Order: sequence, then structure tokens, then C-alpha cells
Amino acid sequence: MAVSLLLALALGAAPLPPPATPDGAAIEFLDAFKSIDQARFDQFFAPDVTMFFPDGPFPETRVEVREAVLAAFHEFFALARKRGRTALNIAPLDQRVQLYGEVAVVSFGLKNDETVGRRSIILRKIGNDWRIVHFHASSIDK
Repeated sequence: MAVSLLLALALGAAPLPPPATPDGAAIEFLDAFKSIDQARFDQFFAPDVTMFFPDGPFPETRVEVREAVLAAFHEFFALARKRGRTALNIAPLDQRVQLYGEVAVVSFGLKNDETVGRRSIILRKIGNDWRIVHFHASSIDK
């Protein structure tokens, strides 16, 4: 009994593999993002990912490779936690998933009082998992 309890606790703490569909991967990725679940969030990025971040505390130029993209997000998560946040207010609007063989495009909008955010995430099937290979985030003033 003690061994099975320890095994259950160990498995519960380990990040789950990304879902095997692009729709599922998008839902799980956004849930990890909203929850500031860094371990689960990190697993969605391919080694060769590129990203354009929106304005704010992020780099102004394209960021390349997983480690650099995650470093920027980790700084953002640390800042959010420092400000007392335990979750982010991310509510995708008009989310759409377009599938092109082993590549999928996920796009959606975000709104707040000052800006409209636009997001495009390109996923590629690697093995049985869908990984983010490009993420573009931009915002426009209302």
C-alpha cells in the first residue's frame, strides 16, 4: 500500500505528456500558461522554437531556441508571482485551429481595457506530441 501511494504521488507530481491532438495541446498549453504551471508549460516548446513577444518586459526582437524563449517566460512568471499573482487572466476569443498534416496553426484574440492581443501559435507533430515551433504575440491599442 505504501509503495502504491508513493508511486501515485510521484506520478501526480510529474508533468503529463502533451495531448496527441493540436486542439488538445492548445487547450492544455493555455491552461498551463493561465495557471503559471511552469513545469507543464515548458514541455510544450520544441527545441528550435522561435517567438515574437508582445511589448512589455519582453525582448523586442525574435527570440530563438527553447532555452531563450523559456528564460523570457520564466522572468515574466517570476514578475507575476512577485506581484502576488497565482494565475493569469488569459481568456482566448475566437480560437481557431487549422490543421495542415503534421503542422497546425492556432490563433485567437485577447482583450482587456487598453489593448487587443493577437496570438498565433504554430504547432508541429514531433513523434506523438504537438510542440510549439513558433509563437507570435502582438497587441494593438483600442
